[in-house]
Amino acid sequence: MADKCANMAGVSNLDPSCDALRKRGGADKTFYILAISQLLAAAPIGLDDITKELTSIALKPGEVLKSFKGRKLKNSTKTGMEQTDNGPSYTHGGSFVAYFDSQAEKESIEQLALNDDLVIIVPLNSGHFEAHGLVGTKGLSDGLLMTIAEGGSGVQYEDATTLTLNFDGKADKLPIYCKFGADRAASIAFLEDLLTAV
Repeated sequence: MADKCANMAGVSNLDPSCDALRKRGGADKTFYILAISQLLAAAPIGLDDITKELTSIALKPGEVLKSFKGRKLKNSTKTGMEQTDNGPSYTHGGSFVAYFDSQAEKESIEQLALNDDLVIIVPLNSGHFEAHGLVGTKGLSDGLLMTIAEGGSGVQYEDATTLTLNFDGKADKLPIYCKFGADRAASIAFLEDLLTAV
């Protein structure tokens, strides 16, 4: 017997383009980070009616986006899915290798860990941007937690002295692609503008 809540009408055929078959893996050296509580209540996000991509983010007056910059080929996102009694639940998150050299930078990481509604927007090496922890099927999601920070001094001179920050959460929708402008440069410019309070 068919599940009356399931609907195949919204399923389209998957016939990937050559670009999709050959797109690069990995994430950029920069993670953009915000908290859902920073979003403007009236119209926090904009979605494209055709592509379904995230096209805008509106922050409350005085709020700013944060950027964590690291090194290329060190960071990643993660996505998964499990079936629950209430339907599919999708894993959202990412891993960021943080480089720091001051107590103030360490305390910035500590402050970030106090938030329980984080969103990461990650430029991917494929050319896409992806937001984790932001959107569910009924609007805004619950966000992410920074769950683990691992690192230390190492032993040898060449050992890493970084902290690996893991962001984890779940939503009833896969992480959403973002397109904040006509191309990658325009999308980065949009996000960089949000680093300054209006």
